[in-house]
Amino acid sequence: MSLGPSVNMLVGDNGAGKTSVLEAVSILSFGRSFVSSRVKSVIAFDQSDLTVFGKVKRADVEHELAVQVCRDNERKLRVDGLVARGQGALSKILPVLQITPHVLDLISGNPGDRRRFLDWGAFHWSDGNGQLFSSLRRALVQRNAVLRGGILSEQDLFPWEQQIAQYGEAVNDWRKKFVNDLQPLFQSFLCELGLGIELDVVYRSGWGENGLVEALAANRNREIKARCSLVGPQRADLEITRGGVKASETLSRGELKVCNLALILAQLSAAGQRGLDPVLCLDDLGAELDEGSLSRVWRVVVASGVQVLATGVTVDRIGVNVFQLGHARVFHVKRGRVVSN
Repeated sequence: MSLGPSVNMLVGDNGAGKTSVLEAVSILSFGRSFVSSRVKSVIAFDQSDLTVFGKVKRADVEHELAVQVCRDNERKLRVDGLVARGQGALSKILPVLQITPHVLDLISGNPGDRRRFLDWGAFHWSDGNGQLFSSLRRALVQRNAVLRGGILSEQDLFPWEQQIAQYGEAVNDWRKKFVNDLQPLFQSFLCELGLGIELDVVYRSGWGENGLVEALAANRNREIKARCSLVGPQRADLEITRGGVKASETLSRGELKVCNLALILAQLSAAGQRGLDPVLCLDDLGAELDEGSLSRVWRVVVASGVQVLATGVTVDRIGVNVFQLGHARVFHVKRGRVVSN
């Protein structure tokens, strides 16, 4: 496919393969599909692997990205024909945001989804410092392995705690900067989407107010008994509150849906302010929103000027006025094949 720089619409019957195009973009950027956490489940039934290849052009600089995933979970990553050290190298070149029915509720859903939301911001706010995040993950894995071994002394844990503190504090700083930029934009979009409720975005570091070194030391005996890490950046969370009470406990399902949209749009706007130019994937948004909400979302999206990939059964169902845009592209998807208008 050769995509346009603005709005690209993929239309076709249910099961035609529209969402698969968005999954391909997700795999290229994140290394995983937004539909399933198990990438190998996306591999065609009679195939041994999947490959996604894409060319990304920004400011007259073109990059070639490729991801191959095998059923045994072996991965091959390439940037401009060379082996990439990690998925972060591709994510930095191709930042992607998603609004889809498959994305779990960020406000009342799993804390792990909110941490991924936080780390999308922290990663790009740190100018794509993938080494920082991979070093933190490695130190956490090693410390947990030592804890599971049992019969420990402080000397067994101390070296890993030093690394976790070093990298964890840095990740924490980038997460906080992202949330600080997000807060005023989130409130603005709540109003723009017609909710009119004042909400707060509260960031929890995962270890309290003291430094991470002190928190790890204070909880060491408890963690030795539990044989796992109980505090640290891997426990971070994001809370949306209303008057100090969790929004998930006070808002209706419809209001929560608007809050989720406001969060993603705030993320999109904050990224623009940082000079990022993410690709926005919208999967069958017309099936999730009423006409008024859909129109308001599209007004924000079009004004952002980002490249958009949107799916729907018809152009009308997608909800954007193709005649007003003029430069939009429409692709028809039939049985896994894509045809441009």
